[in-house]
Amino acid sequence: MDFMLFLYLVCSLVLSLVSCEHIIQTFHGEIGAGNFSYFELKKDGEITLILESIEGDADIYVSQEHLKPDYDHYDLKSTTCGEDIVTIPSHYKRPVGISVFGHVYAPQTKYTMKVLLDYSTANKIGEQFSDSNDHEESIIWTLFINILKLILEIIL
Repeated sequence: MDFMLFLYLVCSLVLSLVSCEHIIQTFHGEIGAGNFSYFELKKDGEITLILESIEGDADIYVSQEHLKPDYDHYDLKSTTCGEDIVTIPSHYKRPVGISVFGHVYAPQTKYTMKVLLDYSTANKIGEQFSDSNDHEESIIWTLFINILKLILEIIL
């Protein structure tokens, strides 16, 4: 086996182990031009939302006061033409209102949103993540999968 490939695989494993963020949900959506889709975030901790426009242009608005944020009522927003990223601080009161806006230039906007939890922040403030309603992978399971991937790559 090539030494550089082995080194790459080991470095990839180490980086995945030290990563503090964990994807807790990924979903896909569609929205018409000039419309909003609304979501509520109840999960505690520092949460990062990554909104990727697949077709058209989606923007994101976040509010801790309004469950249906818009252009006038928001605390955080990202309105770029590319990937939109917003990090919701752990001190924001829950539930947090989130809206995705479909820009008027495209008749239909398709998007993917990833919701990431920063475990390092959550551990500092002593929050628990044992909510049975949330579908999240455990750190041990992620570690196990990464080790299996590494072993498979070494064998092949």
